[in-house]
Amino acid sequence: MISLYFQSIFSFSAYHRLRTLGRWKTALFAFYLLLLGALVFNIWFAVQLHNKLPVLIKAFPTLTFENGTLTAPDKPVTVNIPGTDFIAVFDAQAKNPPSRDEFLQKQIMAFVNGNKIYMISASGLQSQIIPKQFSVQLNPQKIQEYVPTIKSLLQTAAFFGSLFALALYLLFSFCLAGSLLYLWAGFKRVFVPLPVIMRWAVLLQGPSLTLWIVNLLWGVPLFLFGLFILFMIYIQQIFNFFPREQK
Repeated sequence: MISLYFQSIFSFSAYHRLRTLGRWKTALFAFYLLLLGALVFNIWFAVQLHNKLPVLIKAFPTLTFENGTLTAPDKPVTVNIPGTDFIAVFDAQAKNPPSRDEFLQKQIMAFVNGNKIYMISASGLQSQIIPKQFSVQLNPQKIQEYVPTIKSLLQTAAFFGSLFALALYLLFSFCLAGSLLYLWAGFKRVFVPLPVIMRWAVLLQGPSLTLWIVNLLWGVPLFLFGLFILFMIYIQQIFNFFPREQK
């Protein structure tokens, strides 16, 4: 699979050689890309967690939970997430959590109020109830005792979250690649069977995932526009090989 991955990135002619790739191999390649992306993300996340969790703990305020309910401090407390523009908000007196728009505008990663932790999701706000057995006064010294458990929970959540997010990204990327391939076939007036278009769309996820990794590690301005340009370059070169094949 790694050979197929490099061919999808560095060889335009490989797309024509692989136009007859079997269904199961194509599906396995897509699954391989999903796992590869999740692996890269989780290694990156583990490094970030190791570097930034101590900074977060040091800046953490003193919080009191009684029977799973946040009771102190009386005023809202904001914690900046190191290395990001996001914040976590703890408010024992708030009657309602912020709206989805407020979460986005204020870049709130988590909001803790009463006995619930609120986070934003694709469908709106989701909440997690704090167990009633959780009665403790949290401060940097106390949190330090739970660092191994915190790391384990965060890495587990990151793993499953990354699989879901990457699956959505690759699905979107696959649909974009397939649409552009179909449009180019019409523009070039070249007949390309639908199974071949779908197979090429899957293979184009190799370059797509590579761009995603570059964006994760170093950042890519206007990432989605960059993905569109990447596909246009690859698809143009793929169709440029048609005359050579016919000769």
